[in-house]
Amino acid sequence: MQSKFKIRLVSALLLIGVVAAGGAAIAQGSHSMVMHHSEDMVAHVNGMLQYIYDDVGASDAQKTKLAAISQAATADLGVLHNELAGTHEQVFALLTQDTIDRTALETLRAGQMRVADDLSIRLTQFIADVAETLTPAQRKALAEHFAQHAGP
Repeated sequence: MQSKFKIRLVSALLLIGVVAAGGAAIAQGSHSMVMHHSEDMVAHVNGMLQYIYDDVGASDAQKTKLAAISQAATADLGVLHNELAGTHEQVFALLTQDTIDRTALETLRAGQMRVADDLSIRLTQFIADVAETLTPAQRKALAEHFAQHAGP
Protein backbone atom coordinates (compact mmCIF):
# COMPACT_ATOMS: atom_id res chain seq x y z
CA MET A 1 0.00 0.00 0.00
CA GLN A 2 2.85 2.36 0.88
CA SER A 3 4.52 1.88 -2.52
CA LYS A 4 1.23 2.62 -4.35
CA PHE A 5 1.00 5.87 -2.41
CA LYS A 6 4.58 6.78 -3.34
CA ILE A 7 3.90 6.05 -7.01
CA ARG A 8 0.78 8.19 -6.93
CA LEU A 9 2.62 10.97 -5.11
CA VAL A 10 5.45 10.97 -7.63
CA SER A 11 2.91 10.91 -10.47
CA ALA A 12 1.02 13.82 -8.95
CA LEU A 13 4.16 15.87 -8.47
CA LEU A 14 5.32 15.11 -12.01
CA LEU A 15 1.96 16.25 -13.32
CA ILE A 16 2.38 19.52 -11.42
CA GLY A 17 5.74 19.90 -13.08
CA VAL A 18 4.38 19.19 -16.52
CA VAL A 19 1.60 21.69 -15.96
CA ALA A 20 4.14 24.23 -14.79
CA ALA A 21 6.31 23.62 -17.82
CA GLY A 22 3.29 24.18 -20.05
CA GLY A 23 2.51 27.33 -18.13
CA ALA A 24 6.08 28.46 -18.55
CA ALA A 25 5.88 27.98 -22.28
CA ILE A 26 2.66 29.92 -22.42
CA ALA A 27 4.00 32.69 -20.22
CA GLN A 28 6.92 33.08 -22.60
CA GLY A 29 4.52 33.54 -25.50
CA SER A 30 5.41 30.28 -27.21
CA HIS A 31 3.34 29.07 -30.12
CA SER A 32 4.73 25.58 -29.92
CA MET A 33 3.00 22.70 -31.64
CA VAL A 34 2.41 21.27 -28.15
CA MET A 35 0.57 24.37 -26.96
CA HIS A 36 -2.44 24.37 -29.28
CA HIS A 37 -4.86 25.43 -26.58
CA SER A 38 -2.96 27.89 -24.43
CA GLU A 39 -6.12 29.24 -22.81
CA ASP A 40 -7.04 25.73 -21.69
CA MET A 41 -3.53 25.17 -20.32
CA VAL A 42 -3.53 28.48 -18.44
CA ALA A 43 -6.94 27.63 -16.99
CA HIS A 44 -5.64 24.19 -15.96
CA VAL A 45 -2.53 25.66 -14.32
CA ASN A 46 -4.64 28.24 -12.50
CA GLY A 47 -7.05 25.53 -11.38
CA MET A 48 -4.24 23.37 -10.02
CA LEU A 49 -2.70 26.28 -8.15
CA GLN A 50 -6.10 27.20 -6.77
CA TYR A 51 -6.57 23.59 -5.66
CA ILE A 52 -3.21 23.64 -3.89
CA TYR A 53 -4.01 26.99 -2.33
CA ASP A 54 -7.54 26.21 -1.20
CA ASP A 55 -8.45 22.53 -1.04
CA VAL A 56 -5.06 21.31 0.13
CA GLY A 57 -5.07 24.16 2.63
CA ALA A 58 -1.94 26.12 1.80
CA SER A 59 -1.12 28.79 4.36
CA ASP A 60 -0.43 32.36 3.33
CA ALA A 61 3.29 31.73 3.85
CA GLN A 62 3.09 28.65 1.61
CA LYS A 63 1.17 30.59 -1.04
CA THR A 64 3.85 33.27 -1.06
CA LYS A 65 6.63 30.70 -1.30
CA LEU A 66 4.82 28.69 -4.00
CA ALA A 67 4.25 31.85 -6.02
CA ALA A 68 7.98 32.65 -5.88
CA ILE A 69 8.90 29.06 -6.76
CA SER A 70 6.48 29.09 -9.70
CA GLN A 71 7.71 32.45 -10.95
CA ALA A 72 11.35 31.34 -10.88
CA ALA A 73 10.54 28.02 -12.55
CA THR A 74 8.44 29.77 -15.18
CA ALA A 75 11.32 32.06 -16.05
CA ASP A 76 13.89 29.26 -16.20
CA LEU A 77 11.68 26.79 -18.05
CA GLY A 78 10.59 29.50 -20.47
CA VAL A 79 14.19 30.21 -21.42
CA LEU A 80 14.85 26.52 -21.97
CA HIS A 81 11.63 26.12 -23.93
CA ASN A 82 12.68 28.99 -26.18
CA GLU A 83 15.95 27.18 -26.83
CA LEU A 84 13.91 24.27 -28.18
CA ALA A 85 11.66 26.52 -30.27
CA GLY A 86 12.72 26.73 -33.86
CA THR A 87 14.04 23.19 -33.99
CA HIS A 88 11.50 22.26 -36.65
CA GLU A 89 12.70 25.10 -38.85
CA GLN A 90 16.32 24.07 -38.39
CA VAL A 91 15.57 20.44 -39.18
CA PHE A 92 13.53 21.36 -42.28
CA ALA A 93 16.29 23.70 -43.44
CA LEU A 94 18.83 20.89 -43.13
CA LEU A 95 16.58 18.32 -44.78
CA THR A 96 15.72 20.51 -47.75
CA GLN A 97 19.32 21.13 -48.75
CA ASP A 98 20.64 19.48 -51.89
CA THR A 99 22.92 17.34 -49.74
CA ILE A 100 21.91 15.94 -46.38
CA ASP A 101 24.40 17.00 -43.72
CA ARG A 102 24.21 14.16 -41.23
CA THR A 103 26.81 15.79 -38.99
CA ALA A 104 24.72 18.95 -38.71
CA LEU A 105 21.59 16.89 -38.00
CA GLU A 106 23.41 14.97 -35.28
CA THR A 107 24.79 18.19 -33.79
CA LEU A 108 21.29 19.64 -33.71
CA ARG A 109 19.89 16.47 -32.12
CA ALA A 110 22.60 16.37 -29.47
CA GLY A 111 22.07 20.03 -28.64
CA GLN A 112 18.35 19.54 -28.27
CA MET A 113 18.93 16.54 -26.01
CA ARG A 114 21.14 18.71 -23.77
CA VAL A 115 18.37 21.30 -23.55
CA ALA A 116 15.80 18.57 -22.86
CA ASP A 117 18.03 17.26 -20.07
CA ASP A 118 18.35 20.79 -18.63
CA LEU A 119 14.54 21.07 -18.77
CA SER A 120 14.19 17.77 -16.95
CA ILE A 121 16.68 18.83 -14.27
CA ARG A 122 14.94 22.17 -13.71
CA LEU A 123 11.53 20.54 -13.70
CA THR A 124 12.67 18.03 -11.08
CA GLN A 125 14.05 20.89 -8.99
CA PHE A 126 10.71 22.69 -9.29
CA ILE A 127 8.77 19.58 -8.26
CA ALA A 128 11.03 19.07 -5.24
CA ASP A 129 10.69 22.73 -4.25
CA VAL A 130 6.89 22.50 -4.42
CA ALA A 131 6.90 19.23 -2.49
CA GLU A 132 9.14 20.64 0.24
CA THR A 133 6.84 23.64 0.61
CA LEU A 134 3.82 21.44 1.29
CA THR A 135 3.35 19.40 4.43
CA PRO A 136 3.23 15.60 4.22
CA ALA A 137 -0.55 15.75 4.74
CA GLN A 138 -0.91 18.29 1.92
CA ARG A 139 1.20 16.15 -0.39
CA LYS A 140 -0.98 13.15 0.46
CA ALA A 141 -4.15 15.14 -0.26
CA LEU A 142 -2.68 16.29 -3.56
CA ALA A 143 -1.71 12.74 -4.50
CA GLU A 144 -5.20 11.51 -3.67
CA HIS A 145 -6.70 14.27 -5.80
CA PHE A 146 -4.55 13.23 -8.77
CA ALA A 147 -5.31 9.56 -8.19
CA GLN A 148 -9.05 10.31 -8.44
CA HIS A 149 -8.56 12.11 -11.75
CA ALA A 150 -6.10 9.63 -13.26
CA GLY A 151 -6.93 6.58 -15.25
CA PRO A 152 -6.29 3.06 -13.96
